[in-house]
Amino acid sequence: MTTFHELLGTDDRCSIVEIKKRYRQLSIKLHPDKGGSQALMQMLSMAYQQVSKGNGNKKCSDIILINEQSSGRQRQQLADLKKQIVVITQEKVQLQVLFDSYQRKAEQVLCDEKSKQQTLVLLQATNHSLNEQLVLLRRQVEVGSTNVSLPVTKDKKQYIVMICVVLIIITLVSWFIWHYQTQHQQSQPVTVTAVPIAAQVTNVKVIQPTTIENVDVINHVDKIMMMDTVGSWQQRYYEGTRQPYIAVRSLNGSYIVKDCQGTFSYYSNRSHNTTHVPVNLIFSANDRQFAVYRIPYGNGSSDQQWLDSYSVSINNNIFSNHGYKSSALALAAVCNNTVPF
Repeated sequence: MTTFHELLGTDDRCSIVEIKKRYRQLSIKLHPDKGGSQALMQMLSMAYQQVSKGNGNKKCSDIILINEQSSGRQRQQLADLKKQIVVITQEKVQLQVLFDSYQRKAEQVLCDEKSKQQTLVLLQATNHSLNEQLVLLRRQVEVGSTNVSLPVTKDKKQYIVMICVVLIIITLVSWFIWHYQTQHQQSQPVTVTAVPIAAQVTNVKVIQPTTIENVDVINHVDKIMMMDTVGSWQQRYYEGTRQPYIAVRSLNGSYIVKDCQGTFSYYSNRSHNTTHVPVNLIFSANDRQFAVYRIPYGNGSSDQQWLDSYSVSINNNIFSNHGYKSSALALAAVCNNTVPF
């Protein structure tokens, strides 16, 4: 096969000047204007480049084959990229359709919520108007009843019927308002505001009596260990068991306890606290001088509340978060059977 030296008419002994001179001579002869061709000029240029690089003894066919293979790989890569562009474009269209669908659903939910709120306002206004009418009718009945000598007339009977109808309507409207507010409140997330120790707290709380209707009875509760330290979370085991928990004590001897299930419990010292507690405290059992309540939601029911707050106020008790993070990590390790306290 022909080498680049043979194609250019040079050998390994030729200098750079001689190679360049030979290239110029052949360029003049092979130029398309002198009867040559573009293909011959390209081969001559390739031969000059390879000889200048010291590759004059290489065969021309090897270099040409390598160039053709490189071009084939580039064409294949280009085709793959075009396919990927098509796939990505299709995915973009699908995501846009999904986004538009969710946006329409969100707008529909917002419209429904506004409609419900308008209906509630209208019902409340109607209820207020009916109450005023009821008061007016009662006054008219009382005025009519003061004159005992008057017989029971047709007008008085109509007043009585109207009062009954108004009472029924007020009852139905009040029930609907209560039902809507109950459903609406259950769907709303609970927002908790941390209360620092140094802040003067004025909380408005809805309270409930600890009657049999709201008592969740549990026959047995593990006894916690008494602590002398106030305002610092510590690791403990329930008395007579190897079940771990962490707890913090308040000034009046009440406790907040977290167990391996992540449940927070409030041990209320009955000698210092009232019988009324916030609605998010669910009675579980009695343990010595404590009334034990679970905290399934609301203030003091999550790790994030304790981590983000300097202290948490529960049933007029201030509980510090000092040492909570390290104690919670230690409890998690023990509950996962990795290390003891």
